[in-house]
Amino acid sequence: MPKQKKRRLVDYSTTEMVKLCGMKASSTFENKRDKVFERYEIDSSLFKMDPNIENGGENFYPVICAELLAILIRNWDKNPSSRKNANRDNVTVTQICDYYRALLKDVDNLPKELRGLIYKSCQSHFTTKCLVIWAERLVNGLALFTETYLDQQKENIGKLCQSLAINLDKMTYMEYMNNKLIEAIPWITQFGVILNPFNMNSMQKPTIDTQNVGLDVGLAELIKAIALKMNNDKEEIQYESIKENVSDVNTARGEYYKMVQAWYISSEQEEYTTNTYSQGALAWKNWAKKIETGEMEGKDAIVAFYEKQLADARLEVMALEQRLEAIKKDNPSIFPVTVEELEDINDTYVEYFNDKYGKQTSNQRYADVYIGQMLWSFLTQDSN
Repeated sequence: MPKQKKRRLVDYSTTEMVKLCGMKASSTFENKRDKVFERYEIDSSLFKMDPNIENGGENFYPVICAELLAILIRNWDKNPSSRKNANRDNVTVTQICDYYRALLKDVDNLPKELRGLIYKSCQSHFTTKCLVIWAERLVNGLALFTETYLDQQKENIGKLCQSLAINLDKMTYMEYMNNKLIEAIPWITQFGVILNPFNMNSMQKPTIDTQNVGLDVGLAELIKAIALKMNNDKEEIQYESIKENVSDVNTARGEYYKMVQAWYISSEQEEYTTNTYSQGALAWKNWAKKIETGEMEGKDAIVAFYEKQLADARLEVMALEQRLEAIKKDNPSIFPVTVEELEDINDTYVEYFNDKYGKQTSNQRYADVYIGQMLWSFLTQDSN
């Protein structure tokens, strides 16, 4: 049988994938596709009609996977880590955020069924949304904070280091503890994201646990899960051929996209939560903006602001009192672990701390360099 471009109308041929990825030559597409496969450890045989043929052979781009794969291929050159001579020394937060914004934009342009699948199964989508909103603000805020502190003649840089070290230590412990508490209540959902989103039986359910990774990694894991699921279809369609009088390809693909909705429970809650959070986070105002908009001008405005701060603090105190009482009485409905379990968590934290603290890891080395660079002006007394 002569080689065909594709067997089913709904699947994507190489020519269609080249166009979908916004490229002009199939060689360019295949080069970037292979790099994506290598980077994210995607088995290339999943995209071959006959995986036994190592070189060449008929490509197989299933309708459900094609648009997701195209997002990674189309944005390959925007990934700071894919650039020539890329390394941790020269990557910037701006470059990282620009890359993730491009991915998020492409997800927003997907058919609603595929977009819903990502909202439901890729927790990394929400993580990446948060990252692009806050990462650059964090860089600017930390730089301005350090510079402001160093500019004050009566301040003590040693006291600043003391304050930061103490607060970071507390934040590290609380982050570790909160993660353990979440593990103790497996049914808990954060930000409306369900951990096991696929409405399949246990034998069919892909494992998509991609919250604390970038959207590219989340998409790659989703692609692998779907490609494995659809791999069984190859046998059924291997000897099919496209008829001459076919229906509209977009209509046919639309039917397949609707089929995807049977794979997961409605994603409306996740989409609503993500959009609501994004709107709120984007509307956040720094102190300079609050002053500009009049929120911190005049006695009435300042009184109202601090009344709100006080009300929020009282709610936090009430929550802490409830948690404290629950710990004393071993009430699992409020605090999900017993005192004995809490002691075990603390013991594991000591082990974790001793294993990590002060060790020469890459994070420790780069933090050493970064904070040293921030303190350079103190060392040299040079404001430039």
